[in-house]
Amino acid sequence: MKRLLLALMLALVVVAAPAHAKLVELTASPNPPAIGNHVRHSVSLGAPTRLELYVSAVGFERPGIGTLPPGSWMYRCCPGQTAGTPAWYYRSSAGVAPGSYRFGAVARVRGQFLSTATTTVGSAGVWIRIA
Repeated sequence: MKRLLLALMLALVVVAAPAHAKLVELTASPNPPAIGNHVRHSVSLGAPTRLELYVSAVGFERPGIGTLPPGSWMYRCCPGQTAGTPAWYYRSSAGVAPGSYRFGAVARVRGQFLSTATTTVGSAGVWIRIA
């Protein structure tokens, strides 16, 4: 019953959302950071969903939880969501309410790296150039 209600709410939000509204947005600041800088990632969700995050393990140390909903980070080899580099992978352990969430990661090597937020309502990515 709970899943059915969540699915109906999600369908209503998706149908009612304006065409120009983004249901998933991911940003990083500062961009570009220097090696050793703490980079704050912010993910905004416009609908209830499950959340998966991918952060390049080549470019960043293991991210912190920040204000993310309950879930955990683990290491995953080479998904497309980080352009084929090893990744730190986060998955929420339950549905996530619409809103903004933040987490940080420390930049570790020079280069350009992709972070991605994937949900049941869409995905978003941000390229971060570490100087």
